[in-house]
This record gives sequence, C-alpha cells and structure tokens, in this order.
Amino acid sequence: TILCAITDSCCLMQYITRFTEEIFSAIVSILEVAAALTAIINIFLSDKSIGTQLLSVILCSMTYMTAVKFRDLRGSDWLDKTWRKHVSNYGVTITILLGTLIANLVIGPFGISDLDFLRVPAGIRPTLNLSDGSPRPWLVNPMGIERPFPVWGIFLTIPFALGLTILGYLDQNLTEVIVNKKDRLFKKPPGYHLDLFVCGAGMYPLLSLIGLPFTHAATVRSLAHVIALTTYETVPAEDGIGLPFTHAATVRSLAHVIALTTYETVPAEDGKTMITRVTGNVEQRVTHLVVHILMFVSLALGPILSRVPQFIIIGIFLYLGVSSISGNSMFDRMWLFLIWDKERWPDEPFATELPEKTTHKFTGVQLACFALIIILRYVGAGGAMPFLIAALVPVRMYIVPRLFTKEELEILDG
Repeated sequence: TILCAITDSCCLMQYITRFTEEIFSAIVSILEVAAALTAIINIFLSDKSIGTQLLSVILCSMTYMTAVKFRDLRGSDWLDKTWRKHVSNYGVTITILLGTLIANLVIGPFGISDLDFLRVPAGIRPTLNLSDGSPRPWLVNPMGIERPFPVWGIFLTIPFALGLTILGYLDQNLTEVIVNKKDRLFKKPPGYHLDLFVCGAGMYPLLSLIGLPFTHAATVRSLAHVIALTTYETVPAEDGIGLPFTHAATVRSLAHVIALTTYETVPAEDGKTMITRVTGNVEQRVTHLVVHILMFVSLALGPILSRVPQFIIIGIFLYLGVSSISGNSMFDRMWLFLIWDKERWPDEPFATELPEKTTHKFTGVQLACFALIIILRYVGAGGAMPFLIAALVPVRMYIVPRLFTKEELEILDG
C-alpha cells in the first residue's frame, strides 16, 4: 500500500470509467442483498420457534420499509425543508432505535426468548479467547500466540496480502473518486496519495499489531457524510420546466442514487418550476472527529447495543443494497431486455441515440463480467475477487473498444 502511494499509482484511477464503477457498485449491492436474504432463509431453516422466525422477518421488513420512508421524506411535503433534511439524514439511526424499542417491548408479552441480538462483549477487551478461556493479549505476536507460526505460512499469506492490497486500493480510491465529483463543488483538492499513504504507513500496521480488521474509506458512510454537509439553493429552472430526477447526477452508481435523494422540484407561484442545486459544501474536520469519538464511546455501550436485534441490522443491509441497485445504470439497462417496445424506453441518450442492439450488447458485456465475479465468489474462489475487479480496467481499455465505436462508448460510458 505504501508503494502504491509513493509511486503515483493513484493516477491509474483516471482509467476507471462508469463501466467499472457500475460493476463494482453492483457487486457491493448484490452481496449486501444476498447476505440479507440468506439470513432470512436460514432463520426459517433453524430450530427456533415460529414466533421468533416471524418476528425476525417482521423486524427486517419493517426496518427496510421505514428506512425507505425516511429517505423519501426529503422530497415530500411533510414538515419544512430544514426538518425534512435533518430527519432524513438521521433516518437510519431513528429506524434502528424504533425497531429496537418495538422488539424489546413485544418479546416479553409474546413469550419469545430465543431472538438473536447483537453479540457485543460486556467490556472493552479482545474477543478471541485462548485455550484456557482468557482473552488474547492486546498486542498480537506475529510469530504465534499459543503455538509458533510456521515460516512457510508467511510465504503462503503473500498472495492473499496482495489481493487485500488491491481490494483496499480500489475501495479507497473508488470511494474518493465518487465523493470528489466536480458537482460537489469542493474548494480543497483531494489527497489520493496522502490518504493511501496514511492507510499503509499508519492504520494498517497499527491495526495488525492489535488484531483488528483493516479500515479505509467506506463508500456508503462517506457519501452520506458528504451529502449531509452539502448546501443547496432553490432557483427557477431556465426553461421553466426543471430537470427530471434522472438527470440530477451524471454517474449512475451508488453515488447517483444517494445524490438523487438530495434534489427536489417544486412549483413556483409564477408557474415556473424551481430546482434545488448544490451551492457548496461545509469543508471542515469537526464532524469527522466527533463521529469517531462517538464510535469510540460506543465501546462502553455494550449492554445497550446487546439489546439491538440482529435482524434490524440485516434490514439496514437490505435497504442499502436495494437502494444502490435502483440507481445503477447497468441494472436500469438490464431491465430493458424485457421491454421490447422501444417507445417505452426512458428518455436517456443510450435509448434515444443508439440502436437497441448496441445498448443490449454493452449491458451484456457488463453483466458477463459481473456474473463471473459473483459466481467465483460463491463457489469458494473469493480470494480471486480483488484481482478480477482490477482486471475490469484492462478489459475496458483493450477489449471493449474493439466491440464499440468511440462515439458509442462516449454515450454508454462517457
């Protein structure tokens, strides 16, 4: 990771186009949705009581629908603009609190005793127990804890470490590319190399010593943070009509669907349509610091967090996955395979300026790459996933241009 930062490798992100962004976003979305659906299926295959099974599914469904309603509140007529923004921004948190309260109120009267809650340690300590039942040391001995770590094991971990490096590089930089879009009107320039260097020289070694998972930019959380700090103004549309929601953002990815929730059109008194547009962003470090301080404080809230049912969190995963699917252009074009009347297609450049066969062929190439990665992930070859995601870049650079003209790619992937 340090070598990636000091050798200017972050500049390779200029070759990342919507082709790769949409496939990467689709993989994240489908994995989240699949994890949620798998948990729902497994609860019915378990030996838990029928009451627990039904309550788990109800909590998951209720969490998903409530989170969707809070997300859509921003574009509704309820309350006023300020309240709509704040309630919508904290919609997921409010949803978790409401679901937890309801679950803890009903399990007693209905005699439900085997509902799964979050597994949170009672104190601040390592969660891995040694053979004698005591927690492992805070500092992890790289040569083994209870028995020596074999030398050949060091060499065996090299390909896995390389895959983790590629995955961290892509996750970190793809998130920064989406967050630092020009339409967010940031005044301060991005720091791709510096951010990656901090991860490689500071975060990764420290987290390795204390045995915690590696961390870097999280796409959903980072975008939600940026959008909450974005400022807007409402002005009359130049043509008096306003832009439809599908034109509010340019990148059809996870950033697109979240960005769509921040735009609204409202009729003005003079008959013109008003549009809400970005005017800037509150660029500061206070919220970042406060967020992570609160995350640290939450370590002492184990007794409270242990009362949160697992299926409420699963419902949040389902919400995040489904929401990102609805804003991914690859999925939007995928449904066009089932719409044979082209007059019913959306008013988009790929639908109005290109032949139907060309649009379907481009979507088919994306779906083939996406399906290959997902299939290998679920047949036990998940370790190859970072390399396959990285391979999407040369596929886009050298293979896709042989299948489409430059003008077609400008419309489909510009």
